[in-house]
Amino acid sequence: MKKYYKIIKDIHLHTGLFASPFIIIFAISALVLNHNFIDWQDDWQEWYFSVNDTVDNTAGFNLPASDKTDIDYAKDILKQINISGEIANVFRDSIQIYIPVTKPGYRISIKADLISGIAYIHSKQTNLWKKLAWLHKMPGPHNANIRGNWVYTRIWRSSVDLSVICLFLSSITGVILWYYFKNERNIGLVALLIGFLSIVSLIIGLTI
Repeated sequence: MKKYYKIIKDIHLHTGLFASPFIIIFAISALVLNHNFIDWQDDWQEWYFSVNDTVDNTAGFNLPASDKTDIDYAKDILKQINISGEIANVFRDSIQIYIPVTKPGYRISIKADLISGIAYIHSKQTNLWKKLAWLHKMPGPHNANIRGNWVYTRIWRSSVDLSVICLFLSSITGVILWYYFKNERNIGLVALLIGFLSIVSLIIGLTI
């Protein structure tokens, strides 16, 4: 064990350090969502089409190729009107297309008139709590066919995946290090037992 002690300790330390900022973000945002610091169940359809009530800006665009998928069609328009973000959905017919876009700090509703080639834009800023909630929920399981369509959402998703792997490694190496220090075994057993009983209680409570 002594031969591998330094390697295990370094893995435990550095993987924990890497994962710690993500843990802090998810911990704070979980409290925000769990205790209703924000109205996270607001009417999504209302802001999807909020441009119908409020237009902040307009921009011209050229019609993309008609054989493109809805998401690629929307991406082409967004590129032309210089708007970036995660496309939340696409609502398209023969005369117009609605493109709701989200990113930390902003919600943007775009209605592109396919006849005139003019995009009508409504942008709304969000507060710190909604920024954290965005990070907590994105990219998430919703709209699986289009999620992760913004490059920074994909980077965020990969970073979160890596942080989970680091957390797993930190946990495993932590158990190994705990076992190595014999004088810590009793208190460690108590902590493990409390954690185990907590999870079992939650599972039972959710299944009955």
